Amino acid sequence: MKFWNVAAYLRLSKEDNENMISNSISNQKMLINEHIAKHQDLNLLDYYIDDGYSGTSFNRPAFKRLLEDIRDKKVNAIIVKDLSRFGRNHIEVDNYIENIFPVLNVRFISIIDGFDSLKNSDGVDDLIVPIKNLINDAYAKDISKKVKTALITKKKNGEFVGSYAPYGYCKSKFDKHKFIIDEEALKIVKIIFEKTINGLSKKECNNNHSIRKDILEEKVVTEINNFNKKKIKRLNRKNIYDLINMIYLNEDGSIKIEFKMK
Repeated sequence: MKFWNVAAYLRLSKEDNENMISNSISNQKMLINEHIAKHQDLNLLDYYIDDGYSGTSFNRPAFKRLLEDIRDKKVNAIIVKDLSRFGRNHIEVDNYIENIFPVLNVRFISIIDGFDSLKNSDGVDDLIVPIKNLINDAYAKDISKKVKTALITKKKNGEFVGSYAPYGYCKSKFDKHKFIIDEEALKIVKIIFEKTINGLSKKECNNNHSIRKDILEEKVVTEINNFNKKKIKRLNRKNIYDLINMIYLNEDGSIKIEFKMK
């Protein structure tokens, strides 16, 4: 009896939300372990898990590691829960099963699909495999289209779909698609707005709230020496982290330092 060193390949991505329970990593592991336990010629070498990676591309870290182990002769068999876990690009999936794995003498097993390249010697000539790969490919494209359509609909309905709220706002705790005013930022926005309508340019507005680095450092060093018993000549990260909680720059160019409590 020939013994096979098996790589259990598992994958899960956002596109699988509708079947999250059945496609979960733990569920895939359970099915694979049960299958291996029933076949004495299968020796589980390792799990190769791509959690959060789309099946439309094979540019996945665990899959790349799997290929390296195949080249190093550590692995000579691959087992997956079903073909969709292996990939959703039917051209590439067919190519691996029909051309690449046979050349490398790698056995490929898909449990749910009932496919085992050792027993199904015709490979993808068996119509069931390419048809299922086409379905998996179409599913991925359909999901991608639905996601884009959903985002467009949200935008049309006035819902925010970005990662960060623009300056002056923050996301609502109750609805991530809606903004609420950031009261602290509001004060600065009002100042900028007032200066702008009074004829100041954007650059001039920014300059009123900026200070040269060397001047700022000198002022901070002076404030620290007035506050701290141990005098310093230059400012460094340790001074900032150990002593300073916040630095406020006033409109007149003066600064206010909020020191940490000793």
